[in-house]
Amino acid sequence: MTRREIREHLLRLLFLKEFHEADEINEQNQLYFDVLLPNEGTEVEDAAMVMERYNKLKGCLPEIDSKLIKEMQKWNLKRVGIVERNILRLGTYEMFYDEVAPAVAINEAVELAKIYGGDQAPGFINGVLGRIVKNTSITNNTEQ
Repeated sequence: MTRREIREHLLRLLFLKEFHEADEINEQNQLYFDVLLPNEGTEVEDAAMVMERYNKLKGCLPEIDSKLIKEMQKWNLKRVGIVERNILRLGTYEMFYDEVAPAVAINEAVELAKIYGGDQAPGFINGVLGRIVKNTSITNNTEQ
């Protein structure tokens, strides 16, 4: 499974999380991993890797949202579209917690925004993630 495919699965899972209460989300995630991934031909090892990364990402969401809120000038995170909000979360996660070079994480987030977001999404995503990089010291990533 490519990193882009993994990103798309993580985005789908974050999107799914937006529509389910805390007591339902584990069941919904299990359905995703037990039904959807196998139907797409995903190998068991790849599904386990996606699940592991999703659980790590989910655990970092409060910190990620805090970073985003700090850099989103005159924007409230709740005002951002669901797809765009979760692309921002994924890009921020990759830069700070997944050892993806900022330029790569931003580029991949912009590419996801072109596919899944609205017309203004790529520029907005690029701007917010760019401000995070500019205003934050990112020390735990490597060039990819």
